[in-house]
Amino acid sequence: MEIILLENIQNLGELGDIVRVRSGYARNYLVPQGKAAWATDNAKAQVEERRKELAKLDSERMDAAKAKVELLPESVTVARRAGEEGRLFGSVSALDIAELLQNAELAIQRSEIDMPKGSIKELGEHEIQIILHPQILRSLKVVVTAEQIEDGEGVQEEIIS
Repeated sequence: MEIILLENIQNLGELGDIVRVRSGYARNYLVPQGKAAWATDNAKAQVEERRKELAKLDSERMDAAKAKVELLPESVTVARRAGEEGRLFGSVSALDIAELLQNAELAIQRSEIDMPKGSIKELGEHEIQIILHPQILRSLKVVVTAEQIEDGEGVQEEIIS
């Protein structure tokens, strides 16, 4: 399936490139998100005409990402219940980290969080990547500590700058 990229996408291509992807990836993610358009003859002509406008939009997205990256903390701390060996009961996922950052009034989406080793399932310090723009990446340290159970309350989470 051929599509035209409407923005730079990491590991896929640059703005205006015509690339081949799996139909599900294009149909379910790239096209609905406005990141790509179907590669018809008409669309190819429109993209050529709109290339400058699309480059300006990409530049604005990059500026917004640069502003966001300045607001990100160096690390976040998450308290979870764990067994004696340091294994968590459950895990810390990208959604948990996104919610934590959103509670701190940082507009970070789950899709912008890259956890190369998958969900965190052990106590300790873990490095993840925040991908705000294909050219703007930021490491974030996630410190998972054992939850102090006092009165059976829920999970404690905080952000450390």
